[in-house]
Parts: sequence; structure tokens; C-alpha cells
Amino acid sequence: FTITSSHLNYDAVKKAIIENRWDDLVDLVNPKATVIVESNGRLAIKGDILYWDDIEIHNTLTDRLVKMMQQGFPVSPMIKFLENLMSNPSYRAVNELYTFLEKNSLPITSDGYFLAFKKIRDDYLDVHSGTISNAVGSIIEMPRNMVNDNQNQTCSYGLHFCGESYLKHFGGNRIVVLKINPCDVVSIPTDYNNAKGRCCKYEVVGEVTNTNLSTVFTALVVDKVGTE
Repeated sequence: FTITSSHLNYDAVKKAIIENRWDDLVDLVNPKATVIVESNGRLAIKGDILYWDDIEIHNTLTDRLVKMMQQGFPVSPMIKFLENLMSNPSYRAVNELYTFLEKNSLPITSDGYFLAFKKIRDDYLDVHSGTISNAVGSIIEMPRNMVNDNQNQTCSYGLHFCGESYLKHFGGNRIVVLKINPCDVVSIPTDYNNAKGRCCKYEVVGEVTNTNLSTVFTALVVDKVGTE
């Protein structure tokens, strides 16, 4: 094999050679082949374009997958995420979710879900109706066809989630972390720079506060999701 400094694993290849880890070199030099094998042939990289079952995938996910490979992270979470995402029955929702992920940089879990935020009342009930408990461990769901799929109707029916930037724009004294399957996302409203969304199901996996948001959120990713 011949590689140049533009190769996505150039530094990792050099390190493997220095450390005499010859068995690691094939996967490092040809990571695209590794991705194809791990996805059972469903995922392919042709040039700078990512394909799932011959369907071109948005560059946001391509960039994230490449960065994961560059940093030595396993790509199986991303492959599971893509599998879940492409199970979403809505073309519009699939494409809107790309924008949401790009704007909010939210983490993807080991089983291919993603994490997001939600504000609730002090008694853990939802802000809007005051009837739905969002205590940690709760799984909330509603019929998908009852969730408004029109992104231009910014405040409407559905289970709501958001990125960190939206938290200051919504009422409620508690902040919880939600785990959401991409296939359950219905719409990403256009207001507030695509920082909130509607889905038909989520699980409450943790709680954070405004003062330690980043630290606790990172811990939740590791403790609640990272070992699954």
C-alpha cells in the first residue's frame, strides 16, 4: 500500500508502524473496507460520498463517520444509527434530522440512538399539559400519525426534544436528557435555528442542571448509554 499525508488514518498508520502493530495496518490503510464489512455491505463510501443501500447520504453524517474513524472510535454506533435512521418512513423527517444533528452536535449512542434535551416542571410533568411524567426511566410514546410533520408549523402536536441552545427559550425548571431512536423522529421545526424537534417516542435517561450541564451530560453518555 502507498498512502499520503491526506489519508484519513495517516498518523495512526505511522504510529502502528513505529509500534510494530503490523496486524492493524490493513484496517488502518483501508478503513472503507472495514466500514463495508461491518455494515454487511449496506454502507459504501465512494470518493467523498456515503451511500446506504445505494442511496446517497447527507454530508453531515459522512463527515461525522470519517471523524470517528480518524479519531479511532468504533464505527458500529454510526452504522446502527444509519440503519435506524433509514427505517424512518418519512423522507422529510430523515432529511430534516440531518440538519438538526449538524446544528446541535448531539451524541450518538452505542445502539444507534441519539441524545437530546427537554425542559419539564419541578414535579417532572411536561410543561404544556402538566399530565405526562418525565421522571428518569420513563418511556413516553404516542401514535406517530398524531405528531405534526409540518416543519413550518413550529408549535404543534408531538413529543418535543431540543438541542442545548434551545433550552434558554423554553419554560420549565428541570432539564432531562432523552434517548431517541432516529426512526421515531417526525419533524424538525424551522424556528430557533433548527434546535428543536418532534417525535413519537423517547426514553428519559437522565437529569442535568444549568450550572453543570456539560459535565453531567458527558457523564450520562458514559454511564447511562456507553455500556450498552
